[in-house]
Amino acid sequence: MENNHLKHLGPEPLSVKFNFKFFKHYIINKNKNLKNILMDQKFISGLGNIYVNEILFLSRLNPKKSARTLKDHEIIKIIKNTKKILKKSIIFGGSSINDFENADGKKGNFQQQFNVYSREKLKCLKHGCHDFIKKTYISNRATFFCSSCQK
Repeated sequence: MENNHLKHLGPEPLSVKFNFKFFKHYIINKNKNLKNILMDQKFISGLGNIYVNEILFLSRLNPKKSARTLKDHEIIKIIKNTKKILKKSIIFGGSSINDFENADGKKGNFQQQFNVYSREKLKCLKHGCHDFIKKTYISNRATFFCSSCQK
C-alpha cells in the first residue's frame, strides 16, 4: 500500500531519475528562483536548506536566479554538484548543527566542510575570491552566498 504523501515527492537526488531530461522538463515555464526549485520536494525529494546553499555555491549560481533561464550546462552542474555534495555529506556523517546524532549516537562532521552555509561575513573560500559570504532570506529560509562567485 502506497503512502498518499509519498506519491507527490520528486525523485531521490542520488537516483538515475534525477537527470538532465527530468530537470529541464520540470523547469519549463516555472517562474521560481533556483533556491525555491531545489527546495521543492515535488521536484526533488530530500534536499534541505543547507545542501541547497552548498549546491548552488559549487554550481556558481545565484540562489535568486530564475530557474527557467538556466542554460543546459548550468543544469548539468546543478545535477553533478547535488550528487557530489550529498555523497560527501554521507561520508562525513551528515551535518550536526544542533543536537543531531545518527543511529549509533555519533554526530556528523559535514558542517566542517561548508563553503557558505552559516558563514555570513566570512571570507569566501574560493581560491582567488576576495569577497565575503552574504546572508539573505528566500521564502523565510536563510540563504548564504558569495555575490562575486555566484551569478
